[in-house]
Amino acid sequence: MPRTETSKTLDRLKGIDPRTVGDLIAALLAQEPEAVVRVMAFMSYNPSIGRVLQKGGVGIFQDMTVEKVKRLGNINSAIDFDKFHSNWIEQLTQEIKRNNLRQCSFGQAQKAINVFLKLYVDWAKLPDKATASKLLPLLHVPLDSILMKTIAKKFPEFFESKIKPLRHYNYTHSLSKIGEEEYKAWQTFFRQSYPDRPILFDIIWALRRRAGYDV
Repeated sequence: MPRTETSKTLDRLKGIDPRTVGDLIAALLAQEPEAVVRVMAFMSYNPSIGRVLQKGGVGIFQDMTVEKVKRLGNINSAIDFDKFHSNWIEQLTQEIKRNNLRQCSFGQAQKAINVFLKLYVDWAKLPDKATASKLLPLLHVPLDSILMKTIAKKFPEFFESKIKPLRHYNYTHSLSKIGEEEYKAWQTFFRQSYPDRPILFDIIWALRRRAGYDV
């Protein structure tokens, strides 16, 4: 390994072998991409949906994300992305249960996945800038009650004609009862409303949580 200013400094520190430190740094650099994925998966899962899903589910979700991000570069269209997303939803609902051991709903599963992809692709521009740019128009918006209530209030005609007929139970924007058909109707609205970057709608959640603030 070429000697650097760091290795010269370490030479002077008793008991520290610059070659050992260099090996450690090389190992850390090699594992950094996966570590970033796992941390972002943890940040996405626990705050967004972890409280209602089974104990230990975050570890399963982290393992999923490590494998799923490897396929992002193969996505070239909305059809590709939606198929990738649907397969991930199916896997999550099969492998992670609710904390009452009932099957995770479509609405609950989408939250962790979509928040992760927002952090990883939109915010961090990973796995690389070119892939992130290609995926931005395709990302799904994480559904939550605050977002859905806001859109329903601002666009009542859309809500009454496209969403309400799909709700077979009398409930108020509960993720536990959001099915695939309703989910797709929401995502179609977001994509058609802002094709360049539909996930922009997600900041409604952050804005509405500010006291006295309305969008």
